[in-house]
Amino acid sequence: MANPTRAVRSKSFITEFQNYCANELRSRNLEMNGFQILTEKKISVGRGRVEADIGIFDEHGDPRLIVDVRSQMSSLGKNFNNYIRMKASEVESIHERYPQCAVGLIYIHPTDNLKTNHPINPIGSFNYVNAARQLASLAGRTSTTQAASIYEHVAYCVIDFNSIPPQLSATIPTEPDLRFEDFFEKICETLQSR
Repeated sequence: MANPTRAVRSKSFITEFQNYCANELRSRNLEMNGFQILTEKKISVGRGRVEADIGIFDEHGDPRLIVDVRSQMSSLGKNFNNYIRMKASEVESIHERYPQCAVGLIYIHPTDNLKTNHPINPIGSFNYVNAARQLASLAGRTSTTQAASIYEHVAYCVIDFNSIPPQLSATIPTEPDLRFEDFFEKICETLQSR
């Protein structure tokens, strides 16, 4: 709150969230038979390399599960559509190289402008319902023969950072499949079924 621009640009906020996600995976006892949970690991795909924010990798270093985290904390309306296209392209690259890999996306938005000591770009009027609809269109890949540009699971975290402690929105998203509370259970079930 003292300097949110620095928190985002220095990656301190996203690193904290990635560590939380890694701990969620670790709590499910998935590190066995050569599987290892790593954060920010670069992997080779057809068009170069991408970074797996959080992943479970086998003994050969191949990803079996990836959790991609995207945090957009200000100027929400400016680039959201571009980010959606970028995410679809990125997951397609991963699935083309590693078709068995379960890939999930967690997208984070604040509910409104943060009350901060340093000014940041305002959120303005942002259509969270439309954003949820677009994110839902990226989710639902249930087999390796489906479109590679679709994630297995997507969670939409709309967080009220002005609440103490910060809390997930109780009203957004309305789509049950986008709720963060069930994300790790679902993606781990997908990993285990594959």
